Amino acid sequence: MKNILFILLATILLTAGCTKDFEDLDKPKTTSNQIHPGSLFTRSLVTGSGLSVGVWQWMHQLSGSVYAQHFANIQTGSNFTADNYEPREWGPVWYWYYARSNFAPLHYNYHVIHLSQELENPILEAVARIWHVYMIQQLTDMYGDIPVFEAFETTRPAFDPQKELYLHMLQEIQEAVEQIEEFRGAGYIGFGNADVLFNGNLDHWISFAKTLGLRLSLRASNTDEFDAEVRPFLDNLNTEKLISSHQQTAQIIPDPDGPTYHVKSPLFYVHGWNELRMSQTMYDKLTGLNDPRMEVFFQPNADGGYAGLPNGQPHEELSDGYHDYFRPNYNNIGTFFIQDESPHYLLTAAETYFLKAEAAYRGFINGSAGAYYEEGIIASFEQFGLTDQEIIDDYLSGPAQFDEGRALEQIYEQRWLAVFPNGHEAWSLVRRTGYPEMQDPVYTYPGNDEMPRRKPYPNSEIQHNNANYQAAVDRMGGDSQYTRMWWDGGN
Repeated sequence: MKNILFILLATILLTAGCTKDFEDLDKPKTTSNQIHPGSLFTRSLVTGSGLSVGVWQWMHQLSGSVYAQHFANIQTGSNFTADNYEPREWGPVWYWYYARSNFAPLHYNYHVIHLSQELENPILEAVARIWHVYMIQQLTDMYGDIPVFEAFETTRPAFDPQKELYLHMLQEIQEAVEQIEEFRGAGYIGFGNADVLFNGNLDHWISFAKTLGLRLSLRASNTDEFDAEVRPFLDNLNTEKLISSHQQTAQIIPDPDGPTYHVKSPLFYVHGWNELRMSQTMYDKLTGLNDPRMEVFFQPNADGGYAGLPNGQPHEELSDGYHDYFRPNYNNIGTFFIQDESPHYLLTAAETYFLKAEAAYRGFINGSAGAYYEEGIIASFEQFGLTDQEIIDDYLSGPAQFDEGRALEQIYEQRWLAVFPNGHEAWSLVRRTGYPEMQDPVYTYPGNDEMPRRKPYPNSEIQHNNANYQAAVDRMGGDSQYTRMWWDGGN
């Protein structure tokens, strides 16, 4: 399979390098418009979702998961300093999502879209456009301005402003959904089993797209442009078409006999490497709520109990106490996430209800914020196998009971819990809202006392695309880990 993929991609790139006259004179009998893009799409889904463990590590473990304090780091070494807020350029996610052509899912998906257009298959194209939006959001929410409109068209593409990218993503979602609805009954072949996210279910792709649009809109809700340029998407949003059940949840279940190439969740490997433990912030929130998800999210420690580890432990202390203190006394990732078929979650029904709760409370959509809040908790409990009605009722009437006076704080904190272990999304939530409040790390690099707001661009862009890099940096106001995103002005 891998060899076939490389041959396909090489064929595409070689064909793209030919002149039009040459193509007209000597066009091969097996041309690009006869290649079904399913295999390329599968690889884009696997790597772009973060199912590949290396992608997961750099997107979550070494970044958002410790910034948002789902986890605390217990590993030493030069790559494990994000928990101490070390400022450094951040190459791997940039390379693996965008710049490394033989791996990057955005590059694969670019060719999927163009092959679909050559095949004149609007269904394949529309689904790939939705997936393109998901991946753009992952990258722009880490760096800010990124190349999109000229990406893969030139070796030195311009960086596009994040504001324009967000408006572009909302437009792409609207157009792709309309495209699916127009052509879905016209006999076009879909991705089928190559679609390891939804197995070709177009209704689920529509729900995913619309829910992704709600997530994007709320992220942009503190910007000056929201009312005029983003709010119209919410005004036209049919909330009945959002993700509402676990069957619609965007997830990939590793299949050793299928096309995913991974027989385990990335958390299986991270768990075995013993590099993370439950953070003090997570422990305090779960214990304060009498939350039964504690036993799902984390394994008991060597004494059979639970303990939170403050973030930002000095590396010399980690080195001295790694084996006999930090590993046995604090809690590793729960066994729910390390089974052969543990799902890898991208956007769940639980998160959707909390998105709706916020949108309803702020007057963007109809409905009861309190009802959506409770549905979100129930959905999260069900997702993690907690279905006993008495346990659910006790939780909803306990410390987590909806309080109109602190509604948004509760909604944000419950969403932070529900997206676990998606650290990147949790970090974006904390950046935008300020909830839950992060605890001060034990040790931070001098002059870096606050939680970072983004990742600096890799040095390769400074070296090889300097003019466009500098234009982006000037527009954003710097390339620091404390340079604010366009949408990051709410706290």
